[in-house]
Amino acid sequence: MRAIVIGGGISGSSTAYALSKRGIAVTLIERHAKLATEASGNPIAVLYPKLTSAPSLNNDLTLSGFRYSLDLLASLPKNPKLYDACGLIQLAFNAREKARQALLLQQNNTLKMEYLTALQVNNYAGLSLGGFDGIYLPEVVWVNPALWCVALTKNVEKVLSCEALKLQKIGSGWQVQLTDKSALQADVVVICNANDIKQFSQCASAATTPVRGQINFFAENEQSKNLKTIVCTDHFISPAVGGTHATGTTYAPNDLNAEISTADTDKNIQALRKIVPALFKSVRDVQGRVAWRSQTLDYMPLAGQLLDEAALRANPPRYNANPADLPWLQGLYVNAGHGSKGMITAPICGELIAVLATNSTLNLSAKLASKINPSRFLLRELGLKLLSQTLYR
Repeated sequence: MRAIVIGGGISGSSTAYALSKRGIAVTLIERHAKLATEASGNPIAVLYPKLTSAPSLNNDLTLSGFRYSLDLLASLPKNPKLYDACGLIQLAFNAREKARQALLLQQNNTLKMEYLTALQVNNYAGLSLGGFDGIYLPEVVWVNPALWCVALTKNVEKVLSCEALKLQKIGSGWQVQLTDKSALQADVVVICNANDIKQFSQCASAATTPVRGQINFFAENEQSKNLKTIVCTDHFISPAVGGTHATGTTYAPNDLNAEISTADTDKNIQALRKIVPALFKSVRDVQGRVAWRSQTLDYMPLAGQLLDEAALRANPPRYNANPADLPWLQGLYVNAGHGSKGMITAPICGELIAVLATNSTLNLSAKLASKINPSRFLLRELGLKLLSQTLYR
């Protein structure tokens, strides 16, 4: 079996890894000269499994993905620059967050967390913070996304500085046409290029929204270097990594401004008043970076095998149809739409795709795998909501 993965961020890299470890020959296509250039291109990312106060499939995916990502990182060759389990403190900075934390502490889930008083918060963080209580998550890590993508694709053939333009069914497989006018063929193709998935006609119904986010950076100083954990309100600040702190991030759907925004920089830095008031005045030489999350209408990723939209519209199935009888596009998959949780949910979704491509036992519950199928919105549009929830049995 041969596979082509389109996109070299965390979705594409982790999918390529999951396929290649099963002995499948994988070619990864990335339009930039190196991996992890766009949404996966921040110097650090935080693997924070932020849960809603009520149990949900979203929480199930977050928890499963968090565990999978931690295990995946631990399985790679040791590299202190790749990640660090520094832990995270989520401050109870308003009444809503305080209520959410109270409910989470009552739940019996697999996520380790500890209630902290304001004094304990300061002791755990290594700095005097904003006087809030909070919860401590000792398993949370920061990771360098670029190094992660490189490590995951060590044994994968890569075609860089070249863009996939078009997909075409050829016999029992697929042909991918590239910008250099060449073409590659494979049994399996996985589309992992975030908000650009709709450039392929087969993904017309798999809608995503680009959400602009700006993150800012500043050099550590004598005071800030004492920060030992990641600290969050509705923004975050990281410990110094390579001498630099990261703080952010903004959230602006459909904002395509690629320039660093002075207003957003001010918003990120002003948030430090709430998180670390004593540190706010010492921030100097602020830099920034802009990228776009790929977000769906229901905040769940697009992960799994695609259905043939034209065939479905021409001959809509009954609400109780056998999923095996649906017009699946054999060998064509998507891993995209992860929003702000890509480092947590993309790798486990890559594993799901490898499982589906090799007809193996699902690594997620059938209900959850159905919930994130990339053709779910199309089925709902056709009045087949029940069927969209039972695609896997």
